[in-house]
Amino acid sequence: MKHFDIALIGLGAATMSLAVRLVLRGYPGSIAIIEPREQPGDDRTWCGWRLAEHPFSAHATRTWSTWAVSDGGQSVIRGSTRTPYEMLRASTVQRQALDAIATRPDWALYAGRSLISAEMDDTRWMLQLDDGRSIIADRVLDSRPPALTLKRPWVWQSFVGRELVGADLPDDSPVRLMDFLDDPTPLLTFVYELPIAPGRRLIELTRFAPQRPSLSALGARLDGLLADRGLADHTIAREESSHLPMTPVPPYNQDGWMRVGTAGGSMRPATGYAFHGIQRWADDCADALMAGRSPVAPARRSGMDWLDGVFLESLWRHRPAGTAGTPFVQLFERTPAESMVRFLMSRPQIADIYRILRALPPAPMLQAALAHSRQAMD
Repeated sequence: MKHFDIALIGLGAATMSLAVRLVLRGYPGSIAIIEPREQPGDDRTWCGWRLAEHPFSAHATRTWSTWAVSDGGQSVIRGSTRTPYEMLRASTVQRQALDAIATRPDWALYAGRSLISAEMDDTRWMLQLDDGRSIIADRVLDSRPPALTLKRPWVWQSFVGRELVGADLPDDSPVRLMDFLDDPTPLLTFVYELPIAPGRRLIELTRFAPQRPSLSALGARLDGLLADRGLADHTIAREESSHLPMTPVPPYNQDGWMRVGTAGGSMRPATGYAFHGIQRWADDCADALMAGRSPVAPARRSGMDWLDGVFLESLWRHRPAGTAGTPFVQLFERTPAESMVRFLMSRPQIADIYRILRALPPAPMLQAALAHSRQAMD
């Protein structure tokens, strides 16, 4: 039975980010990676503002210096040359991680295998795979998504995307972060667009709702929107879809078993951004392991969680037909771009938080703050 210092469960953003750093830094320990898929997929993209360089920066599919938010006839365009918005394909990140892992003969990748049971034996974990093999690991970092039931104000962010190919698709427009639709379903629905390259564009339909909607129904609505825009005949090069829990996921780190990535609370509850927060965690965790210490769990800022809850509660209360995007348009219109970016990426300065709060109507936000505080105490 093989014995490893660390077992990584799932080849997700967190485990890949940590593995690449440990290879680059010459980590002396042995690692097992258990991944149900046989080969990397191109089933998702990771986007956000690059506040700092990371090991995958050079492999970004594209970066943009301008972005837009629109609702009805109103559109706000903002930008920054210092802090680009970047897109990374999952397949590109996976390939870089797999190439790095392959350089370590003392590591083992169990591709196409799932973990079916785990038992602690003294201070080590006995892990049984679905092919009958068992391995031993001193520590386990688990990136599998947890089962969650969300309560107000927290919601699911569900999306379906199509990457379209067609000669009439320009790439000179800004990233369209949110183009809000009139939708009676709580809380809101919007279109997200990435002009990737000449003749190539990713268009997603995203919904914030207390229950996870049918992805097939969401996809059918997206196809209807594409038809309305004259894009129904374009080639679909790739598709992606998912449900993201917009809630503070509590960290779990007990007896050498730690949840990481979205499962460990790395995703920003009010936005769904996770990749760049994961990069910060991977740096800290790699530092600890290289120093001979235990891996560190993803860190959360309770104050930011509270602000996220207040903002989402304000959306529950701000639901007249056709006005779902108003708070977002106000935020981007009234807040300096750099402050907005730092806030969205969970790295705000005190002045940034002040500017964010000042950009929103005070009475509705105060009501939402009081309601969210009562909910938190229940």
